[in-house]
Amino acid sequence: MTHKHIYLVLLLFICTSVVRAQDYSYKNQNKIPGSINPSFYGFENTSKGGLIYSTETIGGNNKIENKFAYANLYLEDYGFSLAVDLTLYDVSDLGYSISQANAHYIYSTYISYNWMLNSSISVGYVTSKLNFNSLVFEDQIDVLTGNIAGITIDPVSANSTANYFDIGAGFHVHNSENLYFGLNAKHINQPDASFNSEVSDEKDMMLSLQVGYEFDLNPYNQRSLPNNSFLFLYTSMTKQGPKSTLDFYQEAILDNFSFGVNQRINNYEGASITTFGASVGFFMEEIEIGANYSFEVASKNLTGISYNIIEFYFTYDFDLFKEDRRGNNSRFYSF
Repeated sequence: MTHKHIYLVLLLFICTSVVRAQDYSYKNQNKIPGSINPSFYGFENTSKGGLIYSTETIGGNNKIENKFAYANLYLEDYGFSLAVDLTLYDVSDLGYSISQANAHYIYSTYISYNWMLNSSISVGYVTSKLNFNSLVFEDQIDVLTGNIAGITIDPVSANSTANYFDIGAGFHVHNSENLYFGLNAKHINQPDASFNSEVSDEKDMMLSLQVGYEFDLNPYNQRSLPNNSFLFLYTSMTKQGPKSTLDFYQEAILDNFSFGVNQRINNYEGASITTFGASVGFFMEEIEIGANYSFEVASKNLTGISYNIIEFYFTYDFDLFKEDRRGNNSRFYSF
């Protein structure tokens, strides 16, 4: 009983200090960059849909689940895309959850023959819930026996839900060969996410920069590698309030198979956390599926307990012409 509630306190710390300090970012954001910058829903001028499911295990026992789904529709005659996505974040041991639904408008503009600008505006609605019956207060703990009492005299002047609207905007620029970069801002309106109506808790604006570059590993069709072999390098830099994050991805694509590694460096109030991950993916014409496994490798922990994350993704391209790409899974194939 005692160990269980210790983990609950640590989970609460993670939810309030880490999750609230910076939004959840997906380990497969290089596969679905629209999850961090919605302007990428307009990339490739095509209609797509996809899912991400992740489980974060903390201390070997407790789990945090995150589910993400999106769909975008490209309207070729009008030069813009419409997209929606849904995020469900759940810490079952705490009774803590967040649900967020977003709608996005992405407009495409040719800067030159070889360069395109995609700009986006986003509006979302968020509902967060916290079951206060799952929390443990100081007067409930018997320091002699370690038992937990079922009642507390500590007053809890808070609501069990918090609802708010969220506004974001961003853009990205890409060429038709091998390069893109983007910039995105979330929580522009700095919504109040507090459970307590008497105390304000405005979310800090979140800024994120993304850069992606692709190398052709076999431009002369040498037999040592498959004809369609690419190396994709992706980096995102994110800052929200006192926390900043650097994500690095290195991925090799060999015909219909991909594998890679990734690293994350976090900085939060002077404590550095580094995670390392490995990914694998498969292409089946217009379908792509894969997984990423990440674990903590830093010597200095923010919470004092270890964690690891396993994440799965699935995408489907509704462009029927993708069936004829013949193993060419370059991100810039459509251009």
